Amino acid sequence: MDMTDETVQAIIESATDAIVTADAEGLVVTWNPAAAAMFGHEASDIVGQPLTMLVPERFRDAHRGGLARVVDTGETRIIGTTVQVAGLRRDGSEFPIELSLATWVTGQDRFFSGIIRDVSERVELTKQLTLSQERMEAILRSANDAIVSIDQEGMVVLWNAHACSLFGFTSEEMVGEPLTAIIPERFRSGHHEGIARVVGGGERHVIGNTVELAGLHRDGREFPMELSLATWSADDEQLFIGVIRDITERKQAEHALHLANKTLNDKNEQLEGLSAKLAKYLSRQVYDSIFMGKTDVKVASYRKELTVFFSDIQGFTDLTDRLEAERLSELLNSYLSEMAVIADKHGGTIDKFIGDGIMIFFGDPETRGRKEDALACVRMALAMRERVAALCSSWVELTDSTQLKVRMGINTGYCTVGNFGSDDRMDYTIVGGSVNVASRLESTAGADQIHISHETYSLVKDEIYCRPVGDIMVKGIAHALRTYEVVGTSSSDGARGAPIHAAAGGFNLELDPSALAEGETEAAKRALREALAALDDG
Repeated sequence: MDMTDETVQAIIESATDAIVTADAEGLVVTWNPAAAAMFGHEASDIVGQPLTMLVPERFRDAHRGGLARVVDTGETRIIGTTVQVAGLRRDGSEFPIELSLATWVTGQDRFFSGIIRDVSERVELTKQLTLSQERMEAILRSANDAIVSIDQEGMVVLWNAHACSLFGFTSEEMVGEPLTAIIPERFRSGHHEGIARVVGGGERHVIGNTVELAGLHRDGREFPMELSLATWSADDEQLFIGVIRDITERKQAEHALHLANKTLNDKNEQLEGLSAKLAKYLSRQVYDSIFMGKTDVKVASYRKELTVFFSDIQGFTDLTDRLEAERLSELLNSYLSEMAVIADKHGGTIDKFIGDGIMIFFGDPETRGRKEDALACVRMALAMRERVAALCSSWVELTDSTQLKVRMGINTGYCTVGNFGSDDRMDYTIVGGSVNVASRLESTAGADQIHISHETYSLVKDEIYCRPVGDIMVKGIAHALRTYEVVGTSSSDGARGAPIHAAAGGFNLELDPSALAEGETEAAKRALREALAALDDG
């Protein structure tokens, strides 16, 4: 073998592709190491064996026919070309190979050579790429959103089927054309500036976000759309892709919802205004109880212990004869407004205004307990009396200098309370003998006096100074009412001490410090000192 043959042999031995030669009978003549690694046959096992050992069964007849045709006729169909066929390994597994085939004649003998490359990885990559492309095309075809891609020049490179239906342009019409065809005129300069900024490495204002924009249909109409934008680089070129959704229906729904909310808000404002007006005809407690769902609006009543209050203005009938109706109304409304504020502050349920008369009760629909309800009622009465005295100077012009004096009556007892009337018209009020007692006590009181029953007195006596009035008979009540006059609370300036009652044999003391005038106090002190001295002398 000369130097040239040695060089060729070295190339064959070191080649990464399999290099195989065969004779006209199809028997292997040479077999390099790469062929051994590729097919699993060592040279000693395969040289002299038929090439069909490397060919899958289903292709062997065609292989033999090809050899015979070249040998017999010299016709070479694939000689000099590269084809992809299937190879067969020693373990029986098939794999794709790329075959470059040549033939030559030496003397009377024909030989064949093949350079073989395992293309399994390439075939698999091609398969995966094809599948990926098919999946992408399927996604693009089936997507309910328009998917559009452009290059850094703003030219369309991808336009899916939904983009066609959304904008009215076909893929053939848009690919290679500027995207500005679907952008309203007033936004086109901003579109160009945004592409230039991103390509130049500047800020990405909307990349990675979803924004609402206006799209332009082929017919010239604009419509609201939602755009999700992304960008990437490929071969030193910036590409952009956008997923676009028509939000016309959503915007219409939002507009309809806005109108519905506005209508609802208007109705709510009307209802609030109406409820505010209705609240003026109901006590705060009753109003809250109804509108918070605590009370059913139906004809129903029940028994409950309440503290009931009545008051009126002494001599009001005479006042009505002397005053004009307008001045009388102004005076009465001012008086009732002031009293209503005090009643609400103390938690009273205003039952009704009857001319100058006021009826209030404590214990329903809210209660703080029988004692606290009674105390709140008496404290309210004291506050009302004090407020009337303070306001008399401001009412002088309305009353022709007549000083307004109020009288009040309070009783605690069981009443029937609830909604009385019909299903169409009802009144929340109280009825019963205890209500009548409170009304009669009010009629027995003098100017600026507060008369309370023994039942109320027993609940408030620890904190309210009262003076016994005695057992009195009133119209409509068969028995005498033990009555007390409220003087003040333990902290009030007008109550200088609780009444003292004591008796033992020849000793009898009745002392009410709060009822003594300034001069009478000194006289009482002298009398008490003389009594003490007499006892000391005895």
